[in-house]
Amino acid sequence: MSDQTLKRQATRLGLQVNWKDAQGHRRRVSVDTLRRLVPLLESKAGSGAPSLLVTETGVSTPLPTNGAKNGDNEPTFSLTLEDGRQIEGRLRRARDGKLHLPRIAHAGYHTLSTGRQEFTLAIAPRQAPPITGRGWGLTTQIYSLRAQNDGGIGHLGAVADLAKRAGTAGADALLLSPTHAMFASNSAQYSPYSPSSRQFFNVLLADPACTFDTATLQAARKHAHLNPEELHQLETAPLIDWPRAGHLRLKLLRALYDLHIAPAPPVNFTEFIRAGGMELQQHAIFEVLHAQSARRGPRGGDWRLWPIAIRSPGSPETAHFAHEMMREIDFHRFLQWITSRSLLAAQECARKSGMRIGLIGDLAVGVDPAGSECWMHQGEHLSEISIGAPPDALSRSGQSWGLTTFSPHGLRANGYRGFIAMLRANLPHMGGLRIDHVMGLRRLWIIPKGEGPEDGAYLTYPSADLMRLSTLEASRANAVLIGEDLGTVEPAFRRDMIRHGLTGMNVLPFQRDADGTFLTCKQWSRTAVAMTTTHDLPPLARWWQGLDLARTDTTSQTERTTERTALWATVTDRPAPAPPVSATGAVTFVDRAISFVADTPCPLTLVPLEDLAGLNEQPNVPGTTTSHPNWRQRYPAPARTLLMRRGAKKHLSILQTARPRT
Repeated sequence: MSDQTLKRQATRLGLQVNWKDAQGHRRRVSVDTLRRLVPLLESKAGSGAPSLLVTETGVSTPLPTNGAKNGDNEPTFSLTLEDGRQIEGRLRRARDGKLHLPRIAHAGYHTLSTGRQEFTLAIAPRQAPPITGRGWGLTTQIYSLRAQNDGGIGHLGAVADLAKRAGTAGADALLLSPTHAMFASNSAQYSPYSPSSRQFFNVLLADPACTFDTATLQAARKHAHLNPEELHQLETAPLIDWPRAGHLRLKLLRALYDLHIAPAPPVNFTEFIRAGGMELQQHAIFEVLHAQSARRGPRGGDWRLWPIAIRSPGSPETAHFAHEMMREIDFHRFLQWITSRSLLAAQECARKSGMRIGLIGDLAVGVDPAGSECWMHQGEHLSEISIGAPPDALSRSGQSWGLTTFSPHGLRANGYRGFIAMLRANLPHMGGLRIDHVMGLRRLWIIPKGEGPEDGAYLTYPSADLMRLSTLEASRANAVLIGEDLGTVEPAFRRDMIRHGLTGMNVLPFQRDADGTFLTCKQWSRTAVAMTTTHDLPPLARWWQGLDLARTDTTSQTERTTERTALWATVTDRPAPAPPVSATGAVTFVDRAISFVADTPCPLTLVPLEDLAGLNEQPNVPGTTTSHPNWRQRYPAPARTLLMRRGAKKHLSILQTARPRT
């Protein structure tokens, strides 16, 4: 294949052969990179007409068929709505010969028949449910929360307690860290943004107390031979020991299953299994296969290196394995059941406390290619690449996250099955969903396996379809959508977000104009939530004191001094001496910063629990692996104690005054 033919093929497959970097310079993808990526994309391309057409209410929809002309008559159609009603009419033929379905006002998944062809037609409402009023909420890392007898890892019972207390104080929302499934047999892999599957839950977040009483739990701990001293040590430690604490939590859950579920499965458990169907069973099969394979060595942790016979969930060998290991598979379905119950109980607690939105989940941008999601949906994922970011000001060498995600061509060919399943797994348990790196709905930087970030290319996605499906599923769940639109975001994409009702994110350190000047309170966008910081940035107190910077990095320290002076002048809105760069000065700055963010015109203000309590510890420092305890920090006290501290009470009062619940 000639270079020119290769470039044309790459463009047809959605690769941006020419692109602009963060500085606006034009760049060109190398031929070597295209030769690596084009065959991978072609293998997922599929053929024929799509099985799912995506549109929205109030628009005329072009169909993937020209139909046969019959004199002057236009072809007819029959649309069977979800509720069984039927709509019949004539298709309109455009000047280019394309047939168009007239405007349909009924959102949902319907069946469209046009002569010899039949499609599933997904019709989305024009917008996702809006965030109304001017509310406020908190954000929290689930694993960091503390609760009595939690065994060293925060769980969804602690989320329920925090939601109840925050809701009673007037909060409308609680944004959580991702709840996605990890690898149950490998608790040492714990980054919530590197999941095995976004379609299922992290079972280590389950709260057994949502299903079993205290006496039953105490008996199960004894049956599992859990050492009280070891549990106490894990529960009081400042950092999570994921392998030890995860092992003990699973031992407790195993004892509960063996003693109380397996002998006589309750009706709601069997109903959960029936509703979960083949997808739930396949995930459980993967967990059992992964556990057995991982014991044979490091290669066993990656399904792509398993024996060919079990690399497919639909193979006869996999079915035989499932038959032989049904009790073990049922245990993993039990783990999903109790975690799902825990999350639903937390959301119910949030709504009963008065929250208008309740819990907001976090949808990771990608998954571990060795995980359950890619094994189950191989035709829809690009398991041979890594997603990341090209070289930019944040990282001069670029970023490779070691994650993958959907193939745009595989999605279309499979009727967006995996994408819809992912949304349905997360939205019904929540009042809202934050979409990490929301620009991924339009394009992602993909890197061939074994290459560096600089050797990648942008791959475009069917953003119109993906946004409409997100809007449709959010509407069905009555949930709000928040898109993490930080960094380089195309203006046209942001306009699409606004049109579809996806709320963006305004984060205090990034709220600047083109010259780098911090925006005033009134200049903040009304189409985004207001936040003091995120999990990838230092809490306000840490930022003010420069604890996130190396003392020997004089350049960064000098830049921080300038930023500190400028941000203080902005949040005070008047000339005033800045407080000292100390713990005491940080208290003053945090007070003023929270008040400033609360006063913005944004429909929702979200304050991390770290800032509410004036803490210094940062959940995650991007680009580090061993120099910072990422995803291991625990809050210094349970929510009831943190919220009663003087600083937290003051910040709650600021939020209540600026944004009273109406």
